[in-house]
Amino acid sequence: MNENKPEGIGDIIESMKTSSTLGKNLQEARIWERWPEIVGPKLMPYGQPLGVRDETLFIQVESAVWMHKFSYQKPQIIQQANKLVGEKLVSEIFLTLNSEDDSK
Repeated sequence: MNENKPEGIGDIIESMKTSSTLGKNLQEARIWERWPEIVGPKLMPYGQPLGVRDETLFIQVESAVWMHKFSYQKPQIIQQANKLVGEKLVSEIFLTLNSEDDSK
C-alpha cells in the first residue's frame, strides 16, 4: 500500500527538468543566477541575459563598445554558461543594444 506514498518536491522537480518546458526554464534561470560567474566582473555591469531560444542566448548590452567587447568573449561565455548550468544549453549568442527609450 506504499504505492500512494507522496513524492518529495525535489524528486518531482528533478523529473520535470528533463520532461517539461518548466524544467528547461529552470535550467535557463540558472544563467541569471550565475551571470556574474559566466561573464566575469568586468563585463557583468554592461550586459544582461534576456533569454534563451533554440540554444541562442540573447544578451542586452549597454553600448556598441560593450557589444564589441562581449562579441570577443562569445566562446568563453558559451563554454562557461554550459559548464555552470551542467548541460549544453547555449551554442550561440545574439547581442542586442539597450534602447533606453522609456517614452513608450
